[in-house]
Amino acid sequence: MLKPNDFFDQIESALDSKRPFVLFSKPDQRLIKSYIQLDSECYTINDFTESGFVFAPFERDKDSYYIPTDKSSLNKLESAEFEILSLSNTSNTNNSSIDHIDLVSKAIKKIKLSELEKVVVSSAVQCILDSCDPIQIFKNLFQKYPSAFTYCWYHPKTGFWFGASPERLLKLEGKNFSTMSLAGTQPYKGTKDIYWDKKNHKEHAFVTDYLLNAINDYLDVIKTIGPSTLKAGDLLHLQTLITGRLRSSKEPLNDLIRILHPTPAVCGTPRELALDFIRSSENYDREYYTGFFGELNISIESMPRNSKRNVENRAYQTIKKSTDLAVNLRCMKLINTTAVLYSGGGITKDSDPDQECVEIYNKIETVKSIL
Repeated sequence: MLKPNDFFDQIESALDSKRPFVLFSKPDQRLIKSYIQLDSECYTINDFTESGFVFAPFERDKDSYYIPTDKSSLNKLESAEFEILSLSNTSNTNNSSIDHIDLVSKAIKKIKLSELEKVVVSSAVQCILDSCDPIQIFKNLFQKYPSAFTYCWYHPKTGFWFGASPERLLKLEGKNFSTMSLAGTQPYKGTKDIYWDKKNHKEHAFVTDYLLNAINDYLDVIKTIGPSTLKAGDLLHLQTLITGRLRSSKEPLNDLIRILHPTPAVCGTPRELALDFIRSSENYDREYYTGFFGELNISIESMPRNSKRNVENRAYQTIKKSTDLAVNLRCMKLINTTAVLYSGGGITKDSDPDQECVEIYNKIETVKSIL
């Protein structure tokens, strides 16, 4: 276990040599991990049998990059605490409120006149920073959003990306599978005991029903918990947890990712109709926003229940693979001293364009506040 200065010195060294690296912390863990690639090669995912930390785009036909476990060093930093420092950002360089209201209105009209039931539309806002310190940006994220999956990713092909995602795409540990439905948003006003209207419940139900239907052929013993209210930064969301056990005849990580990504929580339903609308109407490239990221096929040691970690019990140890992926929400891209902040919202026939614009603003402020 490295000391903080040594831990971040290794990141600085990777930056100097332009080698890919990732800093990340999983929800409710005061543990930071890093994968630092030992060479400068570019590794792309072929079929998700690879092992490492993956960074995947919204559009599935574009390259997903990863840092291989066998080509990188893994370091850990426990019980880290940092001071949140301001990077003195200026005002937004673009004001897209009117454009977003028009986009939402267009989406509502499309839903009412077609078979499209829900579509997630998004915007990007640029902020100019007085100073640029990628490591401090990550420290701010880690300190401010302990219940999120926070990360700082750098790769010569993608540049810098940062995020604090509240949404898991999937976790597969051995045969145990879990995912979540996360849709519906309100600002946090001091309590989680709030009323959720019909529009939010309907938006959430679209996602939950899709996920349950999609995984039904792959899992046994499927259970749901929720919907309940989840606090993520200064926002509240409706969340339903979904668990199950992979059928013995299935080895479907590639298939599960294919059917889950992109979910209705970041795209819409029916998926292809929603994708068509997004591609023709958003007028910008989401790149890795609403893609996914996380550890892929990492070997972990498993012990039988009630077994003690001693020499006699080493014979009972087994090695299984663990994959833990999050949806790339509450994220931003850093280009020199320009931060590009992304946000989106689910639109149904009951949506109100002005309210959707407020929701987009609240989500962008969640990320902007760490600057």
